[in-house]
Amino acid sequence: MAQEMSRLTFGQGPKRNLFAHVVESIGLRIIRGELSPSLPFPKEADLGTEFGASRSVIREAVKSLAARGLITSQTRTGIRVLEPINWNLLDAEVLNWRYSVMPPDQFYGELFEIRRLIEPEAARLAALRGSATEIAAIVSAFAAMSEASRAERSGVAADLAFHRAILAAAHNALLLQMGNLIAVGLDIAHRLSSESFVVFLPMHKAVLDAILARDGEKGEAAMRHLLSETQEFMSRLIRA
Repeated sequence: MAQEMSRLTFGQGPKRNLFAHVVESIGLRIIRGELSPSLPFPKEADLGTEFGASRSVIREAVKSLAARGLITSQTRTGIRVLEPINWNLLDAEVLNWRYSVMPPDQFYGELFEIRRLIEPEAARLAALRGSATEIAAIVSAFAAMSEASRAERSGVAADLAFHRAILAAAHNALLLQMGNLIAVGLDIAHRLSSESFVVFLPMHKAVLDAILARDGEKGEAAMRHLLSETQEFMSRLIRA
């Protein structure tokens, strides 16, 4: 199974395409360890020559990587790579770069450990705290998932909307920041197998029913069951 599956969404125009290419290329080198805190960072001029990019594009790429915690740029010390503890692993691109260089089972193991800590509690809180409007958003997302399943088309956007709506209904701003973890996991899972979407639709319905019933304990248990079964399914798929 190919591991080089990082996602890159380019913006409009050649300059934006080049900028995104530079950011991803350097980001992947850092994640792989080809650029590390113990090594001098390439000079801007050398990077410009390598990528055929202007100084402004290279500098914007450096700012983008610094914002993700991969590097730091200071007037006196210049640019240097930061230790992994500083990386913003909630950033969707960093997550994708990391996935592209890690064994899939290791990546999914880490991802589901975090999801099991976060989402069952989010489901419990959504059942207890969610407003009528917020719960209606969960219902709407599930309806879109069901329609996608009947039409045999991708439901990844609806699936993500379902999980994000639950995080929103939990009324905890910090939980919302975990949305990228779920987004990357769902995106990769759907690319590996569309079957997972159909298989787990009834389990999503169990989560929804518990939230509609305002039963926090059942919501937590239903989400925990959904994540456990999903992880096992993905593990079998990866091993195969």
